[in-house]
Amino acid sequence: MFKSILVITSITIAPFFYGQIAEIEKDLKKEPKGTGDSTKVWAKGGNLNINATQVALSNWAGGGQNAISLQGILGLYANYSKGKTVWDNSLDLAYGLIKTGRADWFKNDDRIEMNSKFGHKASKHWYYAGLFNFRTQFYEGFAQVGDKNYISNFMAPGYTTFALGMDYKSNDRKLGVFISPATVKVTAVLNDSLSNAGTFGVPAGQKIRNEFGGYVRINFDEPKLFGNENLGFKSNVSLFSNYAQDPQNIDVTIDAILTAKIAKYFSVSLMLNLIYDHDIQIQRFDDGNPVYYRREDGTLILDANNDPIVQRGPITQMKEVLAIGFAYKF
Repeated sequence: MFKSILVITSITIAPFFYGQIAEIEKDLKKEPKGTGDSTKVWAKGGNLNINATQVALSNWAGGGQNAISLQGILGLYANYSKGKTVWDNSLDLAYGLIKTGRADWFKNDDRIEMNSKFGHKASKHWYYAGLFNFRTQFYEGFAQVGDKNYISNFMAPGYTTFALGMDYKSNDRKLGVFISPATVKVTAVLNDSLSNAGTFGVPAGQKIRNEFGGYVRINFDEPKLFGNENLGFKSNVSLFSNYAQDPQNIDVTIDAILTAKIAKYFSVSLMLNLIYDHDIQIQRFDDGNPVYYRREDGTLILDANNDPIVQRGPITQMKEVLAIGFAYKF
C-alpha cells in the first residue's frame, strides 16, 4: 500500500515538477556568465544559535541543585524566484541537553525538519504548488530522567507529507497560505520495539501508516517586528484532516519564535511548539509519577500480567524554550 501511494504521488507530481525544473535550468543557462545574476534568482542563508545556562550552588541556604544546559539551533534556507516560478527550501535542526545535580545528561530538545515548496504563478497572489515536509529527531527520547526504556528515536516517529494545492503569497512575501485538498501523510515508526508497541498512531506490529486528507499550512515571517530591526517573529501553523478516519479530529502543529537582538552576536529568543494528534496516545504523569486507571472504589485496574494499566490518551503537547546566547545570521 505504501509503495503504491508513493508511486501514484510521484507519477502525479513528476510531470509538473519536471516541466518547472526544466524551465529553471533553461533560464539559468541564459544568464550571462560572470555577471553575478544568479544572486537575483536565489536567496540563500541561515542562522546559528548556541545557548547555554549554568547554575552553581555551594552551601546555599535556600536549597537547590547545580544545573547546566546547552542548546544548538541551525536554520538554513535556499529560495528561488524568477518569472512565474518560485521554489522555497528550508532545513531546521535543533538539539539540547540539560544536567541537574548528579543526574545524567537529559535531552530537552531534538528536531529535524525539512520543507520544500515548488510553485508556478497562477495570478497576482496565487500559485499552483506542490509541498514536501519531513520531520523526525536525531536520537532516543525518554519520558523522565533515569528511565531505561526510550519512548521515541530517529524515524520513530518520522513524518512525511506530500501535498498538491494552491499557495497564496502576500505582496511583501511575509505571509503565505498553502491549501491542499490532496495530501498524503506518512507516519513511520522504524524502531522494532516502538512499532511492536503500536505507538504514534501506527498499528502495533506495523511500521508505516498512510493517511489521505486535506492540509493547510500558514507561515508568517516578520524580520522587523513593529519596525524594530532588532526584533523578529516567525511562525508556522499546519493543519491536517484524514478524510477516511475521524476527519473532525484535526492534527495541529504550531511553531513560533520571537527573537530579540541584544548585541551584534547575542540575542534572546522565545520558542513555542504545540502539537495535537488525536492518534498519539500520551502517557499521563502527576508530579513525575505515572497515573494508572482505577475503579470507582480506587483499586487499580490490572492487565493480563497483573500490572497496573497506565493512563494514555490524546492531549496537546507543548514545548517552550526561553534562551539567551550566541546568534549568527548569514
